[in-house]
Amino acid sequence: MFSQNSELIWQGRSHVGDEPGVYGDASYAGLSLELPVTLRKIDAAGDDSVVLVLRTESVQTFAGYPGHLVTVIAHQTSAGDPTHSTETELTAVRLTTADGGSKDVAVDLDGIASPAHLSVRVRVDTEVPPGLYDDFVVLGLSLRSADHAYVAELGFSA
Repeated sequence: MFSQNSELIWQGRSHVGDEPGVYGDASYAGLSLELPVTLRKIDAAGDDSVVLVLRTESVQTFAGYPGHLVTVIAHQTSAGDPTHSTETELTAVRLTTADGGSKDVAVDLDGIASPAHLSVRVRVDTEVPPGLYDDFVVLGLSLRSADHAYVAELGFSA
């Protein structure tokens, strides 16, 4: 069972969109933001599913458009060459006005070795015509893990 308690991975104010300066109190990231995260399994018998919780402010999407893309990617080193890694998309969901400032992103880590090096990418909906792209703020990223089987940290670590 998933705990209602979340482990904070990152918190801040990063402005994603096409109009720099709209949010003077936030760092401007441009059209996308990507956060590197290391997840460690601390309970070998625990569930391989986690939920990453993305908190946002001022997301406004237009009807008829899919919304902003949130993608979780695994970065895995190859057994034959540990100096290179491959990217595998684990999940992709859409962030819309209806999410109300918080988006749960379920991630299945079955087959992903611990520590798992993931990145969480938030990209503005670019199906909307340029000049009408939404500007919003990413506030934080947290982890919810069944029975606290995983712990998280910002950045990639061994």
